[in-house]
Amino acid sequence: MSGWLIAVIVVGGCLVVAAGVIALVVWSRRSYYADEKAVLERLKGQAADLGWTYEERNDSYVSVYNEQREYMQQRLLPMPTRQNPLAPLQPYHRPPKAVAAKQIVTGVHRGRPFIAATFTVNYANEQSSERVIWVRTPAPGPALSVSREARMASRVNKTIGQGDVQVGNPEFDERFEISEQDERFTRTVLNPAVIEYLLKTPRKFQSMSFLADHIDFSDQVTDHRDPEQLIPALDLRCDVLDRVPQSAWT
Repeated sequence: MSGWLIAVIVVGGCLVVAAGVIALVVWSRRSYYADEKAVLERLKGQAADLGWTYEERNDSYVSVYNEQREYMQQRLLPMPTRQNPLAPLQPYHRPPKAVAAKQIVTGVHRGRPFIAATFTVNYANEQSSERVIWVRTPAPGPALSVSREARMASRVNKTIGQGDVQVGNPEFDERFEISEQDERFTRTVLNPAVIEYLLKTPRKFQSMSFLADHIDFSDQVTDHRDPEQLIPALDLRCDVLDRVPQSAWT
């Protein structure tokens, strides 16, 4: 086969692949915008009935994010020997700082104020986007994080003396890792009703956290503007708060 024919075949193949990639990108973008349009239409159609407010961008909400982080940082300063539940591997970094707030949904769900938004955050010399769905707690409290942990990792950690707080439920203690600032608060929040709910809820999540006066989950929400996704996410947070006794906040 002559060299020029080989070159034609190679170039033609590259063009076909490039065309395929371009077509895929175009299709993906169209699909994304179509999905986004449908989400915003659902939000617009239900927001008034739900009493929600939507803003595409409002950087005044940056203070909401930063005040939560600064509050926790101040609470942690008197206890330098304790692990920072917000950043256990980087306990001495300044807290994350939001510089922009976008796609903001605010309102009241089941009697509790909430904010769902995407923040542009600077932390440890890096910038990233962070989605939050925060439901207000009755009062500010200590930091608490409950994360799913591989059973084998949990057993190994306990064997080498690196175990966390144990709540007394063997299944929960094996499946979850607790990072906490105040053990009394932790045990009050993680009472049998909350433990049973976290073990049995069909909604998938990776972690639960209490931050100042909000509760949040790392759950499967791809677009917090979509009422079909946001309402179940808010229910998850409210279901937990319903099971936390009032004494946790006093």
